[in-house]
Amino acid sequence: MLQIQIGPERAAEPDDSLGRPTIGWRPGMTETEAWEAGRGIWKFNADRALAQELVQIVNTEGTVLAVATITGISKHGDRYALEGDLLRGDVRVGQQTSTPHRSRNSVAYF
Repeated sequence: MLQIQIGPERAAEPDDSLGRPTIGWRPGMTETEAWEAGRGIWKFNADRALAQELVQIVNTEGTVLAVATITGISKHGDRYALEGDLLRGDVRVGQQTSTPHRSRNSVAYF
């Protein structure tokens, strides 16, 4: 499983290649909003990411915000964004992750 940890919500760069006005998380955001905020744009090992079946988007407190299947990646300069299918209503959403994110890196593989 791939896990992406996102910090507090802030304005995205004006030239955000995913067209997002903000990135990060805020209390009360929907699974769809968490997926869009967390799926990119990251430096990661593309082959290793594609070898994973699922991705969890978690906040810095370890709460699962969204779960998706990984169907591909898109390249954005020297970084990548995940492509996938959001698993709306997954039982893990809103719960503490069973794989705590111990790295300072936002992207972790489990």
